[in-house]
Amino acid sequence: MKNVFKDFLLMLFVMVVMFFVTEQPSFSRALKFVHLSDIHYSLVTDDSSGYKLLSNTRPLLQDAICQINNQKNVDFVMITGDGIDRPQKEALIKLTQELNTLDYPWYFALGNHDTTTSGYLTKSNFIKILKENNPNYKFDSSYYTFKPKKGYRVIVLDGAKNKGISSNGVITQEELIWLDNILDKSKNDIVLIFLHFPVLPPYEEKRHEIINVKEVKNILNKYKMPIAIFTGHYHAAKITKRGNILHVSSSSLAGYPNAFRIIQIEKKHNKIIFKFEFIETNLKDLQAKTKILTLGGAKFRGKPQDRDNVIIMEK
Repeated sequence: MKNVFKDFLLMLFVMVVMFFVTEQPSFSRALKFVHLSDIHYSLVTDDSSGYKLLSNTRPLLQDAICQINNQKNVDFVMITGDGIDRPQKEALIKLTQELNTLDYPWYFALGNHDTTTSGYLTKSNFIKILKENNPNYKFDSSYYTFKPKKGYRVIVLDGAKNKGISSNGVITQEELIWLDNILDKSKNDIVLIFLHFPVLPPYEEKRHEIINVKEVKNILNKYKMPIAIFTGHYHAAKITKRGNILHVSSSSLAGYPNAFRIIQIEKKHNKIIFKFEFIETNLKDLQAKTKILTLGGAKFRGKPQDRDNVIIMEK
């Protein structure tokens, strides 16, 4: 009788373990990160430049950091470009000081506002300052890759042009070859691509597109594993699924609706579940002000499904 009871307890224990392994979200299998874009951190003291609240970028960022630090189990924070509004060394250093108050590792993808080709803050100097002021940023290139957890591949691309002043993006041939090689090695991973410039823009604006976007798409379309692309630049919230590729465009922190995203990814059998949470600033007086400046801002805020959503993708 004792042996039967022992066997029953053992079988019950195995069933419970199998249930939690196969059915419940596992900390080791789930990934949670923050997507923050277009902070436009600025040293100016007035807002005469338009719809961006440049003189208030510091309190807006501090509020976002406070909300992020109140989150649990965040694996990393990714800023997809335009961290600073003008390519100034002092602004970048102050931005890194603010971001270093995050309780979680943070990373950066270059935007068109971040660097210059004719002044001090070139791409190489920008990266140098990041490495000096961010202990988690250990990359020598403006495009790089890392694995935040087993089964996940993060790819950060640099779409900022190397010559002239332009809002258009471009991915160099060298970077395209590198991207193809990394994707080829990541066929068993969930691939998360971060860059400033959308591959699939949330709305049409020729002056902001990636000039050689067809070449980028040709490489992406070679692969069938789940790929999610997270971008900014257009300051608009938009989520679009096209086959095995999920395009996620996010709003600006400096402009209405002054928001960022929290994304959680869970693996379940042959499905990948993306959960999106849209977090707006608590500084409602500033949000109301920038909403007026954008004449309502419906285009930037997006539809409800572009903010809070659950997207399921097949492995």
